[in-house]
Amino acid sequence: MTTLAGPSWPVLQDAWATLQELCAMTYVRDNFLSVILLLRLCRRLSRLCGTCKRQACRLPGIGNGCSPPYRLPTANYASLKAFIELQAITYIYFCDILPIICHITSLFPALCLVCEPLGRLAAYALSAQVAISAVPSYEVPPGSPGYYHGNSSAAVTFDAHSLFLDDKRLYVFSGEVHTWRMPSGPAIWRDVFQKMRAAGFNAISVYHHWGLSEGKQGSLDFNYYRSHTDLYEVAKEVGLLVIARPGPYINAETTGGGFPGWLTNNPAKARTNETGFSEAWTSYMDAASEFIKPYQYPDGPVIAVQAENEFFESSSGDPGRSESMVQIEDNLRGNGITKVPITHNDASPSGRYAHGLGEVDLYMWDSYPQGFDCANPTLWREINSGDLDTAHKAINPDIFWATGEFQAGAFDPWGGSGYDKCFQLTNEQFANMVYKNNYGAQTTYQNLYMVYGGTNWGNLAEPTVYTSYDYGAPIREDRTLSPKYSEIKLQAAFLHASPDFLVATRFGNGTIGFGTAFSDNPRIYTTALSSPSGAHFYIVRSNSVTHTNMTKFTLRVNTTEGPLTIPQFGPQATLDARESQILVSEYSFNSHTLKYSTAEVFAWATIDSTDHLILYANEGHQVEAVISGVPSDKPKVTGSSSISARTGPIGTFIITGSPKGVSSISLGNTMVFVADKHTALSFWNVHLSSANTTVYDRAPDVPSIFVFGPYLVRNATLLDGRSVLALHGDINATTTLDVVAPSSVKRVIWNGRTVHVQKSNIGTLRGILKFTAQAPELPDLRTAEWLCTDSLPEIQSNFNDSSWVTANKTSTGRPYQPFAGKYMLYADEYGFHQGNTITRGHFTGRSAIGVQLSVQGGYNFGYSAWINSKFLGSNQGTNQYSAGGGVDLTNDTWLFDPADLNDGDNVLTAVLDPTGLEEDYNGDDTFKTPRGIRGYSLLGSGDFDFWKIQGNLGGEDFPDKVRGPLNEGGLFVEREGAHLPGFPATNWKQSRSCTPYIGISGAGIQAYRTTFSLDLPYEIDTPIALKITRTPTSSYRSIIHINGWQFGRFNSKDGPQELFVLPEGILKHNGKNELLVTLWSLDAEGAKMADLELISTAVVSTSKESTIGLVQSPSYRDLR
Repeated sequence: MTTLAGPSWPVLQDAWATLQELCAMTYVRDNFLSVILLLRLCRRLSRLCGTCKRQACRLPGIGNGCSPPYRLPTANYASLKAFIELQAITYIYFCDILPIICHITSLFPALCLVCEPLGRLAAYALSAQVAISAVPSYEVPPGSPGYYHGNSSAAVTFDAHSLFLDDKRLYVFSGEVHTWRMPSGPAIWRDVFQKMRAAGFNAISVYHHWGLSEGKQGSLDFNYYRSHTDLYEVAKEVGLLVIARPGPYINAETTGGGFPGWLTNNPAKARTNETGFSEAWTSYMDAASEFIKPYQYPDGPVIAVQAENEFFESSSGDPGRSESMVQIEDNLRGNGITKVPITHNDASPSGRYAHGLGEVDLYMWDSYPQGFDCANPTLWREINSGDLDTAHKAINPDIFWATGEFQAGAFDPWGGSGYDKCFQLTNEQFANMVYKNNYGAQTTYQNLYMVYGGTNWGNLAEPTVYTSYDYGAPIREDRTLSPKYSEIKLQAAFLHASPDFLVATRFGNGTIGFGTAFSDNPRIYTTALSSPSGAHFYIVRSNSVTHTNMTKFTLRVNTTEGPLTIPQFGPQATLDARESQILVSEYSFNSHTLKYSTAEVFAWATIDSTDHLILYANEGHQVEAVISGVPSDKPKVTGSSSISARTGPIGTFIITGSPKGVSSISLGNTMVFVADKHTALSFWNVHLSSANTTVYDRAPDVPSIFVFGPYLVRNATLLDGRSVLALHGDINATTTLDVVAPSSVKRVIWNGRTVHVQKSNIGTLRGILKFTAQAPELPDLRTAEWLCTDSLPEIQSNFNDSSWVTANKTSTGRPYQPFAGKYMLYADEYGFHQGNTITRGHFTGRSAIGVQLSVQGGYNFGYSAWINSKFLGSNQGTNQYSAGGGVDLTNDTWLFDPADLNDGDNVLTAVLDPTGLEEDYNGDDTFKTPRGIRGYSLLGSGDFDFWKIQGNLGGEDFPDKVRGPLNEGGLFVEREGAHLPGFPATNWKQSRSCTPYIGISGAGIQAYRTTFSLDLPYEIDTPIALKITRTPTSSYRSIIHINGWQFGRFNSKDGPQELFVLPEGILKHNGKNELLVTLWSLDAEGAKMADLELISTAVVSTSKESTIGLVQSPSYRDLR
């Protein structure tokens, strides 16, 4: 650190030039860029004082509802410059003065007119920089051992370009997966992890769920699906690195954002440094750290640990946030998280916790550029290639650019369009264009959220989302692979095969390094990067996502012979609508060089001293590639006749044509495969383990093979002196298998069975994988034996609620106060934090004429009310994205018929179906929003004498420690244990009318129970789902329990979910299963299910580990 004794005029002039650059933009149409320029000014001015505290360059008046364009002042430069010079001198000698940027903005308020969240770029603390020096300005955060490469002995380090493991650079290609949304346990985790690794992912990012681990304060439980240890062990076995995200807050579209329900009753403000909150999370975070500690790399797969989640910083109106961040980081380090960096995922690339109080080792940012409008899946947002690069330079140019979360799908709300539409919104075209734009911004650490979503089983969901958490992800909820998965696989293979890309930077200035100047077609936008070794990468796309036609173009590229316009010898290159391509020049693959190519690179490998390179392009596109470093002989072309090759200038050959199927071109010790993209989607680059590499390493110097054709290749092993190649994978149809492997391989085994192979015309070992699996015959639930019972005895006159909790609290510490009534009727106040709750209010006599109720249950909640046994009515909320912002609270007046009242005790019964606790994204205690009756008033005369409330059996003292705190709600049949295996339904009714297909004739709740058996082959992966046909005109809700696990919450009126995946291990694929379905009619007309059936969503011949039987699933006898 250098402290200046006086004004540094060169730096001041530099700062002044930046301000002029800003002001010269008469119309600033990009909020982001204007704020970045302000930050650059602030950064440069901050260098004038080396002793400045980590104060904020905070812009007053942020978020004033402005809208572009903004006209910035262009006059009075002289007075402004004089003011800056004066303030700069003051800044040198009085470093605690208000930041100069605030004074600038006070002169020109228009500078402050930038909207959230982009305006917050100016609201973080910029640490003092190394003054006027070429030395990197990165500073080790307080308390950190430091991980900057060259200055740290840690196995995990980083610099301005990438992460290092054991001094070797790697591209971190990570995907988000939540094992707590997969309660089937390690066998199913292993299947998903293997699929991720096969697609090129070398890391997973995982939230850990505090609320599931501490259902009762002080009682921590990390067993079963909550196990951190099992997760890390499976990841290590499969070969995936781990980014651990223990929170304590995680958001994640889960109830309370991952906070335990009991925290709603803590008067301390959450996500601050208030003592009550920090004391609440300490034991959980202590335990999480203890689990992570032994798995820190190199001892285990954990390479980073995230503190908090998308956390805003402290401000005058919201103190204690940054201080809380410091507490969490201190807790992690104090518990031994000292071998790997502590990270944070900023909600946008705005610089929060990149500097200043709470600064982390490794700053990351989140982005969901396509948004969440699944109802309009073809409506895309434009891509801005300059924003990310500009933000990186402004925030932390001395640390590589990393995404904590980047959009891989979208969540869907109640009443939404369904996850197939969310998939369409973020499909393979989206992945193709937008992820490549990230790479152009030198993003070398990318975590895709979500790669596998899973299921909001039990009561995991927060009010925005429903049971399925498919997310439109690359791997769908039933674990099948999507076209987006295959697109991502192509990209990941290229990135791992291209170590030069990790150190490539944009070359030229803003008009040369990116833009339309590289092509003859102004509709082609190019981002160009160059590595120190001379490799060049050109990321090309259309300059607007609205272009829906094919585009022809040429491209200017750099080579060692000088600039070239390609293609040189044939028709123009082609770009399809909503397509991006990464084209290269001077691309080395071992001893050879791809001089340039209008086809994309999949990967390369050196096998038997021959360099194998795979190129691909869409069928119908003309490609041209030049290979150097080869003998001056004629190349041999086999396979599709659409590709040709000829000798070029000395030591080169030229490939031209339009790919269809696979062609091979060989010359000397070079083999090039050219494939159409559709065919290339079934290519796999499978790395083999080596004594000299870690299992996580996917670099091209690690031995690997290529496999063409199968649906999935999980792994490959060379056996018997490298003469046998053992492959494990899946197929969903009869498939031609092609293998590119060492010449020593004489025999190929697929899933333990020998495959007859012979040499193909393209130089591969070729065989046939026969698919013989059949779709299973599943039980017909319409012909099953059903039993039924009333699940709302609480409205009967003889029902005794004396053992229920008396709701007698008269005050609350939460910020949400009741509207009316003497007693607090919030379910959480009495220990009931999830699922249905029932509230009964007792009053005496016939003087009351009705009741006013304010009921709050979250978006799309529902409730019904009865006076004694007479139905009064129901009401429901709407989804958050509906007109007016959605309804999570209703105010109703229910009038009584005097004939329905008694002289003595009368009971008002309200059954509530809440949709989970709110998240706490803004850190304003929103998760404490009440669930239950928010206010009440008896009309006429009198008041309620007392209230009783009931939720899940035991409340926070729930008996089922295996399934955990969120599995059960408070319906009568749940409290009785009728959902559990072995429940003795001896008193239930059995008749032809006692089925969900006949249903219920009036308002109320009926439960239906049946059993069915399955006998599915172990070698066939057959995901099973329960399908309920919606009748939107009928207002009813259902809960699905399979073998004691709640795996569905159905809303016929709003939907959209009809298909409920029953995962293997929760569903017994070989044996008896017990199904409980409830039907709650919210209408006096009653309701029935139009159809309820078991279906198979896929049939795949598989090598995955079979989940034989059930996961541990306590029975009725165990729990009741």
